[in-house]
Amino acid sequence: MSGPRVVCIGGGHGLSAALTAVRQIAKDVTAVVTAADDGGSSGVLRTWLGIPAPGDLRMAIASLARDDARAALLQYRFREGDLAGHPLGNLLIAALADLRGDFVDAVDEVAEIAGVRGRVLPATPVPVVLRAEIGGVQIRGQVAIAQGPGPVERLHLEPPDAPATEAAVDAIEASTLTVLGPGSLFTSVLAALIVPGIAEAARRAPRVALVLNIAQQMGETAGLDGAAHVRALLEHVPGLRLDAVLAHEGPTTGVARPVHVDVDAFAALRAPLVRADLAGRGHGHDADKLAAALKGLL
Repeated sequence: MSGPRVVCIGGGHGLSAALTAVRQIAKDVTAVVTAADDGGSSGVLRTWLGIPAPGDLRMAIASLARDDARAALLQYRFREGDLAGHPLGNLLIAALADLRGDFVDAVDEVAEIAGVRGRVLPATPVPVVLRAEIGGVQIRGQVAIAQGPGPVERLHLEPPDAPATEAAVDAIEASTLTVLGPGSLFTSVLAALIVPGIAEAARRAPRVALVLNIAQQMGETAGLDGAAHVRALLEHVPGLRLDAVLAHEGPTTGVARPVHVDVDAFAALRAPLVRADLAGRGHGHDADKLAAALKGLL
């Protein structure tokens, strides 16, 4: 496939925003997705079946689906009975993982059903758990960390030697641009990036960009400015080179705790800062604006 190859690393709504933007500027798109979610439907299916979390993968597939109808089908959430709260896409991934005996194959097959152009891959094909140090206290589990009492000081993966999905490593190393974020810094972006093989691939990636969040997240990044976000990322993945840090510049209407950007602090970090109007509704990014900014990096 000709044209730029873009890899997006993360999870949740932030990754969906990045994928919605990137599909406008590249045909070869790969999502490398955290498998550490332990809340809601994903948490239940993990407990029942012992599989990696399917929810963030389902959302990424829906973002890259051929049309809105297929995306809506995957996102359909049952409302009643024993299946209440479960999206159909999660159940499809779980069923195919059982049928095929391979979690990555199951995700690929659901992506094919959705007509995805590109690929969606778990950062690791095995179940993993996040553990964090917050205020000197050990907190275990993605949901507990996200809702924790303060900013994360250190994030760990259990097991620490979880294997990376080989196709994800290959995609990162062959990419034109690898995009980190936006989204939850610790429980989405770093949750995928601290898988050892993914971190090693990111260090070797030709070009890496971080998309800063517009708002602080109560809990895991409360009180952290833009430079602190970058420092946390580099402390967890030493040796990673950031070729650009995209940060919102402009009004932040309705954002109670915006991520402040200090240009001098970024200069000290040697992280090239790119400012642009990226804001959409609420606290999120506008896909068209983000696409334009990322296109400039290609």
